[in-house]
Amino acid sequence: MDNFVFLDRDGVINKNRANYVKSWDEFEFLPNAKKGIKLLNDNGFKILIITNQSVVGRGIIKEKTLNEIHEKMLKELNKCRCRIEKIYCCPHAPWDNCDCRKPKPGMLLKAADDFDLDLKECHFIGDSKTDEEAGKIVGCKTYLVSENRDLLDIVRTLIK
Repeated sequence: MDNFVFLDRDGVINKNRANYVKSWDEFEFLPNAKKGIKLLNDNGFKILIITNQSVVGRGIIKEKTLNEIHEKMLKELNKCRCRIEKIYCCPHAPWDNCDCRKPKPGMLLKAADDFDLDLKECHFIGDSKTDEEAGKIVGCKTYLVSENRDLLDIVRTLIK
């Protein structure tokens, strides 16, 4: 069975913005994000992104724009020989009460179904309590990035 790691997007791969990432020009990779993803790939991990993007549900950007941001992100990662298997995205606003918005586990359950995963064997790396809660609900091993611990630091502990 393959090893899978779920990554949140904002705050793990790219810098969080108080007013959301609304265009590719506002998307900024965190300093060690590409290195962390490459190290995961090089050590046999498959990566799935699990991200809340209420910027769509709030009417700030269209889903088409979000898809363009993701396409450009994947293109940049591919240049570094980084591979993302799939992006799962909740576009809903917090008040929509959907099943996919973290901390609810909908995106994780969908990924488990799509890839035939045992979620207890998967890792989830996020930057917020909602990420941690979503991972724990389904039994993933969860990790949080912080000012003192970035994606690369967490990946180094995972591959030991």
